[in-house]
Amino acid sequence: MLVGMLTPVVLVVRYGLTGALAVGVGSLSWLVWCALQCALAPAHAFVLLSSYPAFTRQFEVGTLYIYDYETSVLLNEPQAVPASSAKDVGFRIEMRAEITPVWQHPSNNHEQILQLTVASPKLSVKSRQGPTPEGFVQKQSRLDSYKLHPLYLHWDDGQIGKVYHIDGEELSVLNVMKGISSLFQHQVKNAKQTEVDASGKCEVTYKLIDSTRVTKMKKNCKTVAPVIYFNHTSKVLGAQIDSQATTTFILNPDDKILQKATAMETHFLRAEIRKKSGAEVLSNQVLNLKSRDKVSTPRYTGKNEAEAIASISQKLKKSLVTDHLATNPDAKECIACKTLKDLVNNFRSTLAPKNLGTQGSAIAFLRLLKKVRESDVDTLKAVLKDKKNAKILPQLLDIAAAAQTLPAHKAAMSLVKFNGPIDNAERYLLAVSLVTHPPEFIIKDILSLVKKGNNNDKLFETMVLTLSSLSHTFCKSASNCKKPIISEVRKLILDNLGACSTESCKLIYIRALKNLRMANTLDVLLDHAAGKEQKPAIYAMRALQTMPENFITETVLKRLERVFLQLDHQHDSSVRIMAADILLHHHPSDQLLEDMLRSMSFQTTKELNTVLLGRIKDVASRNPHIEQLLKKALKVSEFNNYHILAQGGLSSAFSRSLAESGHANSSFSNILEISGGLLKRSTVDVFVDGQDSRMRLLSIGIFAGGLSMFGGDDTVDDGEEANAGIELALLDTQLRPFVFFTGQGELMGHVWSGTGSERTTALQGSLLLQDHSQIVPLQNGMNAELLLNGAISYDFSGQVQISLWNRNAHSLVEVGAAMVMQGVARVDNSFVQSLIEFNTGGQAQLNFITDLDFYDEIMMCLKMVQPDMNVVTSVRKLERLPGTNYVLRKYKRKTSPVPGKTYVMNKKNTELCTKMFKK
Repeated sequence: MLVGMLTPVVLVVRYGLTGALAVGVGSLSWLVWCALQCALAPAHAFVLLSSYPAFTRQFEVGTLYIYDYETSVLLNEPQAVPASSAKDVGFRIEMRAEITPVWQHPSNNHEQILQLTVASPKLSVKSRQGPTPEGFVQKQSRLDSYKLHPLYLHWDDGQIGKVYHIDGEELSVLNVMKGISSLFQHQVKNAKQTEVDASGKCEVTYKLIDSTRVTKMKKNCKTVAPVIYFNHTSKVLGAQIDSQATTTFILNPDDKILQKATAMETHFLRAEIRKKSGAEVLSNQVLNLKSRDKVSTPRYTGKNEAEAIASISQKLKKSLVTDHLATNPDAKECIACKTLKDLVNNFRSTLAPKNLGTQGSAIAFLRLLKKVRESDVDTLKAVLKDKKNAKILPQLLDIAAAAQTLPAHKAAMSLVKFNGPIDNAERYLLAVSLVTHPPEFIIKDILSLVKKGNNNDKLFETMVLTLSSLSHTFCKSASNCKKPIISEVRKLILDNLGACSTESCKLIYIRALKNLRMANTLDVLLDHAAGKEQKPAIYAMRALQTMPENFITETVLKRLERVFLQLDHQHDSSVRIMAADILLHHHPSDQLLEDMLRSMSFQTTKELNTVLLGRIKDVASRNPHIEQLLKKALKVSEFNNYHILAQGGLSSAFSRSLAESGHANSSFSNILEISGGLLKRSTVDVFVDGQDSRMRLLSIGIFAGGLSMFGGDDTVDDGEEANAGIELALLDTQLRPFVFFTGQGELMGHVWSGTGSERTTALQGSLLLQDHSQIVPLQNGMNAELLLNGAISYDFSGQVQISLWNRNAHSLVEVGAAMVMQGVARVDNSFVQSLIEFNTGGQAQLNFITDLDFYDEIMMCLKMVQPDMNVVTSVRKLERLPGTNYVLRKYKRKTSPVPGKTYVMNKKNTELCTKMFKK
């Protein structure tokens, strides 16, 4: 929860003298004016607060206004009430600020050029030995030695336009002075407007409390200087930034000159999926008028601002740079920096293939990613081509792809060969397909590869799937979606699909349309889903199943309804199951639900009926609309009977929760379709749900066909050649299928040789899960950098053991993944560095175990097991003064055990498992 500054609304009723004498008003006029004031006093007593006039004010020429100024920045974990504590790190700057007008417009007394100078700067940092309650201790720093030059402000009745400074001014000092200058930009009236100050370009609201007090609130601030900004295109994997900034001004009751300004702002960085992990930046400013001194400050000549500035520049004999109040980020000085080569040497063993799927591998990925993003082409090429890195080259290609910079892409493309062994080429393309904010130059390069074609069918399909996935992610930005390259990619995929003459060719481009996920391709997918070709229909319907909900219109639902009810021709059972699933998730009518229940009365489709009934019950348990329709239908004997509700198939459909928290939940949904006692198709979708968003994190699909030789007497030959394989989708990005075998000869060769009896890796690598980078200009002129990165290191493997002698089989599919999420908030300049880093990580595994016994009767037992795991959280805080030996470090770590579990499938599966293992 954001806790902001509470500003009470006070209504003050007062009357009496409220004005200032204008120059040239005589004593008689003054007496008359006083008499009128007294006469109107009763009316003044009822003036509402909001009706205070906009006061005019000006700084008096020949007067030096001396202020005490203090600003602090504190970094900590999010607190219930933003305040200093012993746990935070940060710093405080104190100095004297002097301001005086050095030019005034000849015909407008309220347009002036103000000279701001600062003196006696002092830096203090948070320390364990510091006095309570603040805990600050003064330290020597580079700030003590900087030359302090004046800053000139073009001030027009409370609005600051341009500022002018000496060429070559120290940027850190200039930014601090802009933070002070911004406090002199305020209105003395109720107003809403857009302003530029040290915070950037902001929407500002002024609220007049009384004649001497004004509050200023800023929101939706945007940086003026060009800085890098990106966030994950999927909200559930993004960062949440909450900001609040308020300033209270107290004015002198006579001339409305600023007497005191107090500013406070907070910025919170949190991960959408784990909001209790985060960082807080708290900044305060206090500017207090101490004295007004009469001085003989030089007054410069000029009819307007430009002539006055030229006069100042000539007098100083220095060129002045024209600028604005918005600050520029300071150049960052590395903390404990190492070269990319040194970092790779440190992490070489951690990046070894045997360590993929571990937390160490994910940490190494993030550490190297930061350095790769900063490196040039030559540095990257040298590391990639280093023979010492040959065994970890695929992991380095993962990192180069995740960097999404031109040097990283050029270095990788110079090394990867697309006309030889496909391992490295396919690994890089896979990593590129999963990036978070792809630049257009990567899409152009992959498009060029697809147009050239490739003799290797597997590599070519990966190229096409990568191109479509990149285009989808790129298109999530509305402006990008209108670019010609997106239309070109869409046209290429549709044209090539239309030109296909073989089933395998069609499947490539149907899967590409699944990755592309564009609303104007749904008609093509519907045509194939409703067609007579089995596999294109299955893959097209699966593509429709993963489309965004807003793509599924009434027209689409009507066509899906015809497919499920088989109004045109018969459809494969998998196609009908997926069509029903889409319909159930899009507010079906009571008539449609009754039609689904009625279709289950045909016992010839026992396995289809079992899946459908399980899916209806599963959706009804989470959807009140479906639950109400089902209760209503079951009041009718036509549906509430044994034939419909007691389906005896081995198939199943259910959902289970994986983990729950206050801000995000993860769950999985499983559809298992059995045919003739043998697996036909199984799909497991793992979802991550945020408060108002959902993402399909992982999909595992296992398919098989033509295996009737292993079935019982009632097994029906499906007419397919013996085949089996697995399909994977990561972050909603479809990969090409991994085929275990095709044909009985290849199958029996695996059986006799025991090819799959040892643990074999099917897919491994690392990918960037979260990716946020943002510069937040603070009111005091500092800049806060907010970063959030998350990585997953994964290892998908399995093994199959088949005994023809004992007529049984055992398979194990292991989905191992380690996730690390790291957030950083840091405020750096040339004389002080403050940082807070929070980390959350865990190493999880899901095991899918299948035991099959076909000795007397076919029995199959399915188990899904999650072993024990630990979630580790840590917070690191750092304070450093560049140019000195001073460093303050704070660190804490917590380990939370998560007990393992075995997930219940369905009642029939439990009975079979009990029967098999009891035997």
